Amino acid sequence: MKCSKKNKSRHLRWHLLQPLAITFVLLWLGTMLMFTSKTCNEMETSAKQAARSAQTSMEEHYEYYTKNYASGLGEQACSILMGNLSSLSLGQVSELDGGIAFVVRTATGYVRSQLAWGWGHQEGIDLGQRWYFTFDDGLDDQGQIALANWIIANRDGWEYTVYPKDDKYRNNSDGSYARVTGIERPGYEIAVQKIEIIRPDGTIDTMVETTTEGSGNTWDFSYLNVRSVLLPSWSSNGKNGPINMERRLASFREAHAILDREIAGEGRSVLTKDGFSMGSTDSDGVVDYVAVQCNVLPAALKQNSGLYISTALLTWGVLLLLSAKLSKQITLPVETLCREVSEGVCQTDTSIQELNTLAIAFNTAQDKLKGQLDREREFTRSAAHELKTPLAILRAHAEYAQEDILPEKRNSYLEIVLEESDRMADLVNNLLDLARLQSGLSLNIASVELSQLVKDVWNPMALSIEQKRIALSMELENIYIDADEGNLRKIISNLASNALRYTPEGGSIHVALNEQEDRIIISVDNDGIQIPEDDLLRLWEPFYRVDKAHNRSDGGSGLGLAIVHAAVLAHGGICEVKNRPGGVCFRVILPQVSNK
Repeated sequence: MKCSKKNKSRHLRWHLLQPLAITFVLLWLGTMLMFTSKTCNEMETSAKQAARSAQTSMEEHYEYYTKNYASGLGEQACSILMGNLSSLSLGQVSELDGGIAFVVRTATGYVRSQLAWGWGHQEGIDLGQRWYFTFDDGLDDQGQIALANWIIANRDGWEYTVYPKDDKYRNNSDGSYARVTGIERPGYEIAVQKIEIIRPDGTIDTMVETTTEGSGNTWDFSYLNVRSVLLPSWSSNGKNGPINMERRLASFREAHAILDREIAGEGRSVLTKDGFSMGSTDSDGVVDYVAVQCNVLPAALKQNSGLYISTALLTWGVLLLLSAKLSKQITLPVETLCREVSEGVCQTDTSIQELNTLAIAFNTAQDKLKGQLDREREFTRSAAHELKTPLAILRAHAEYAQEDILPEKRNSYLEIVLEESDRMADLVNNLLDLARLQSGLSLNIASVELSQLVKDVWNPMALSIEQKRIALSMELENIYIDADEGNLRKIISNLASNALRYTPEGGSIHVALNEQEDRIIISVDNDGIQIPEDDLLRLWEPFYRVDKAHNRSDGGSGLGLAIVHAAVLAHGGICEVKNRPGGVCFRVILPQVSNK
C-alpha cells in the first residue's frame, strides 16, 4: 500500500517569501537579459566599425604594396604587405576575445595576415637586408599559445625584441643575439623552424621550435622582432591578461576559416555566429577581405559583471525589506487570530477583510457548537428526567406490591406498573426512532399515495376528536410521492397527536395537503394558545417544551416534533411553525413529487 508523503508545514512568512523571491528573481533575470542583449548589440556594432576601419587601413597598405612592387621589390613587397596586414590584427576586438584576419589577392597570389610573425636584421637595426619570419605553417594551437606565453614572459612592449649591444636607443641591451633556423622562401621570407636566444654567457634560451619540415639554413640576427596576435596589452602583462587566450586563438582560427570560405566562393551562408567578413574588388581584379570573429556574449557578461552583482544585492535587500513589511502586515493579524481562536473568541474589526470574514465564520461556528452542546446537555437532562419519573413510580409500586396488602390493591399497583412500563417503552422507541433518523440511515423509498395516508392516520383519532367536540376539516389533493411510508406516517401521526393534544374543547383543526411548484405541503392548523416567539424555533428540539416545568399531564414525552423534524430532513424537506390569531399552524414541505 503506497502512503502519500505529508507536506512539511512552515510558517506563513516563508510561504510569503517564496513567491516574492521567485517574482523578484524573474524580474531581475529579465532586466539583466535586456541589459546583456543591449551590450551585445553595442559590441557587435563596435566590431563592425573596427572591421570597416581595418578595411580602410588594409586598402592603404595595398597601395603601399603597389608602390613597392612598382619600385622593383618584387616578392619582398608581398613580405612587407604580409607584415603590415598582420600588424593590423594587433589589439583589434581583443576585449571580445575576438580576432580579425586579412587577405589580399594580388597579381602574384594571395597575401594574408599571420598569427605569429616577425622580422630581423643581421647587422643591426634597419641595417642591411630585412628578413621576414613566418611561424603559422609549423605551429598548432598549443605551439601558438606556448610562443605567446614565452613572449609575455620576456617582452618589452607589444613584442619581443633583441637589440644589438650598445645600441644608442637601448641602454640596457646585454649583447644577446638571435639564431634563426628555417627555410628561405622568395621575398626574404624565412619559414621558421627554430629560434634560439644566445646570451653573452653562452647560455641558450629556445624561444620557439616549429614542426616545419625541410633542410633549413641558420642565420644570426643582432636585431630581431617577434609578435603574436594572442598577446594581451602591455598594461595588463601576464599569462592570462584581460583576454582568454584559448578563446581568442579560436576566434582567429575561425576568422581565417571565414577567409578560406570566401576565397573558395562558399559565401556568407557558412559564416558562424558573431562572425562576418567585408570585402571589395577593384577594376584590376584585386580582391581584399577582412574577416571578424568574436564572442560578444562572454564579453558582455564580463563587462556587466559588476552590474549583475550590485543589482542582485539590491534586489535581495529590497526583497528582504518588502517581505519583512508584508509579513508584518499579514502574519501578525493571522497570529493574533490564531491566538484568539485558541481563546475561543475572535475580533472581527481588523484591517484585513478576509480575516474578519474568517473570524466571523469562526465565531458563528463557535456559537453553533455551543448551542449544539447546550442542546445535547438539555437532551441528556430531559431524557434522564423522563426516565427517572416512571422508574421511581415503578419501584414504589413494586415495593408496595411486595407487602401484605389486599389482592385488589395489589392488582391496582400492578396496573400502574404496566402503564409506566408501556410509557417507558414508548419513550425508548421514540429515542431509537430519533437516533436512526439523525444517523442518516437509508430510507425505504417507494411511491406513496399521500392523501390516503393522511386519512389513515386521522381515522383512529375520531373518538378523541368527538369527545373533545373538535371540528376537523380536511382539504386534500390526490398526490403521490416517492418517500419512506413509515417515516411519512410518523410525521403525520406526530403532527396529528400534537394538534389534538393542544386544541381546546370545542376548537377546530384544519388539515391541508397540496402541491406547489414541485413541492408538497402538509399543514395542520389548530386552535389554541399561541406559542411565544422565542420558543417557535426550538419546538423541533428533543424534549423541548414551552412549559419549562415538564408537566407530563399536559403533554407527551417531548420527542414527537423532534421526530417530525428529523424525518422531514431525511427526506430533504423543511419544517415551519407560525402563530395565527387564535391558534398555531404547522407546515411540512417535501420535495420529490411523483405523479401517477
